[in-house]
Amino acid sequence: MNTADPPTRLGFLIPERNVTCEVEFPRYLPAGVTAHFTRLPRPEAELRADSLVQMMESVDAQSELLTKIDVRVIMAACTSGTFLGGTDAAGELGARIERSTGIPGFTTSTAVADALCAMEVRRVFMITPYPHEITRTEAGFFEALGFEVTGTDTFACSHSPMIPALASSEVAAMADRHANEIAAAGALFVSCTNLATMDRIAEMEARLAKPVITSNSATMWRALRAVDLPMEEIGAGALFRRGLNS
Repeated sequence: MNTADPPTRLGFLIPERNVTCEVEFPRYLPAGVTAHFTRLPRPEAELRADSLVQMMESVDAQSELLTKIDVRVIMAACTSGTFLGGTDAAGELGARIERSTGIPGFTTSTAVADALCAMEVRRVFMITPYPHEITRTEAGFFEALGFEVTGTDTFACSHSPMIPALASSEVAAMADRHANEIAAAGALFVSCTNLATMDRIAEMEARLAKPVITSNSATMWRALRAVDLPMEEIGAGALFRRGLNS
């Protein structure tokens, strides 16, 4: 990229209490690519399904804000808010973004499905920070898409601020406790865009000998694929060496 060229701007809609995407994405984006964020309001911090789905009602208006800076793609960067409405709603959210802005739109939930397909994975062990009921709903979401969730574990956080308080080392330790189950699956998936993970992906892949896909790695990968940037090794796992449907 010529230094005189403008940056390739990627747009992200994040829940209002998400403090992790803005830290993780800029650390791993290729040179000449920048991340830009706006927030999806949600009046309460408690992790309740109806509240998380209701948060998506502002997607159209918040996406419009990102059109002012010429972003090339807009990602609804929230996992729970995009899977809790079901498989049809997850795809429709991306379509809503595109209809309201004219800019390609995708959700984290569909990005994870695309990432699993790119890695040729159908069986996955899943770690989440969510309450047990929401974790079970997420497993059902991916199973409805044709994946097999072979097992789950969760930090069972009840409120949003509890999630970024978890260190990525705690996620890695939980994965280690399930090493045998992960070995029997095709990959490990770590859910939630507010859960820090990306600095541990490469070492977890080396230790577990399995692909590791997280909500943030899948969201960022899908945004990069949407704007047709060349694939390159960025230190965030094997996913970034794969194209769509490879």
